[in-house]
Amino acid sequence: MENKKYSLLIIALYCYPGHVKDIVKHLVEINPLIDITILTNKPDDYKDLMDKFTEICFYNVSSVDWIKSRKLRVLATKYKQIRFFSKFCKNRRYDIINIHFANRYMSFVYKYLRSMSNNIVMSPWGSDILRRPEKNLEQLSYLYQKADYVTIPAESDFGKLMTQKMKVSPEKMINYGIWGSDVVDFAIKNGNAISQEDAKIYFGLENRYVITCGYNKQEAQQHKTIIQAIDQVRNQLPNNLTLLFPMSYGGWTTTDKYGEEIKKECEQRKLHAVFVTNYLSVEELYKLRKATDMFIHVQTSDAGARSVYEYILCNKKIINGSWVRYKGLEKYKPLFYFPVDKLENLGEVIVQAYNSDNIKIPQEVMDIVLSRGWNKKIKMLNDFFMSIV
Repeated sequence: MENKKYSLLIIALYCYPGHVKDIVKHLVEINPLIDITILTNKPDDYKDLMDKFTEICFYNVSSVDWIKSRKLRVLATKYKQIRFFSKFCKNRRYDIINIHFANRYMSFVYKYLRSMSNNIVMSPWGSDILRRPEKNLEQLSYLYQKADYVTIPAESDFGKLMTQKMKVSPEKMINYGIWGSDVVDFAIKNGNAISQEDAKIYFGLENRYVITCGYNKQEAQQHKTIIQAIDQVRNQLPNNLTLLFPMSYGGWTTTDKYGEEIKKECEQRKLHAVFVTNYLSVEELYKLRKATDMFIHVQTSDAGARSVYEYILCNKKIINGSWVRYKGLEKYKPLFYFPVDKLENLGEVIVQAYNSDNIKIPQEVMDIVLSRGWNKKIKMLNDFFMSIV
């Protein structure tokens, strides 16, 4: 599809800016004709891309957390949000409004959003739905039901959850999601140039058997449960075992104290552990995947995390909680992972995976994984945006 100009308002309030910047960066690269406005509460996080945007708008609504009464706090937040958007929407019109990581208060300003565009596209991240208290979903679901489109990952079970929890019509769902992976693109271009041995040396893990525990700092990754399970079966695992904890992402929902707790757990059990706390480049992320021998993914919920696909691409042994479904991938056999049904069985499955050969990933699964690169994803997204304006 030939590029055409359109105006896009991205509403990115109280969410990790890195993901939003990825989308914007790749959109502008593939279609320089787009006029992009970002509405954020953290404008400084986007200054490095200022030359790419039409403008960055600052969402300036002061906190009301000091109000002790929950009912009054909700009313105050509602009032402030309505007041802000009633002013913001004046003399503004966009071809598309794309809303990320929405909160329930945004349902109060739907009429202002609608006054600015005929195309409202919701892009849930997963945790903003899956880990939100049920009592808060009713108001948020109003916004999803009123939106024109909802982007979801086709390979996960998230669409079913959106229908059940948020009452979103399946006809509104765009079944390819909005997230691509720079790591997949890097691997396609450079993968054969980096060996597992070189990747281990880079992280100081040479001659170590590396089990990577989760992919971010959020407590939902259940790091402590993983540590306890490994400790129970350590005599059946190699003596050169190292637990690797990627904890550079996710810190905005937990505190630094949590990371220290995980370190202490490992020290008390005399388990050798390495913590990655710096944000990694695309090449470094790929090396981290390559350095891994086994990846344990037992977080409480997931909507199709890119990290899982990247470990599949690197043909790693993956232990996956059976409650986290990837139906689009699981229909091909053998399964790309070693399933664990109950956390109390995690140690047993770790030993099973360690003693087993690598799973031969079905070609159909690998084809889907390779399609998750930004090069393909962003073209799909740009084509979709152009098709609705």
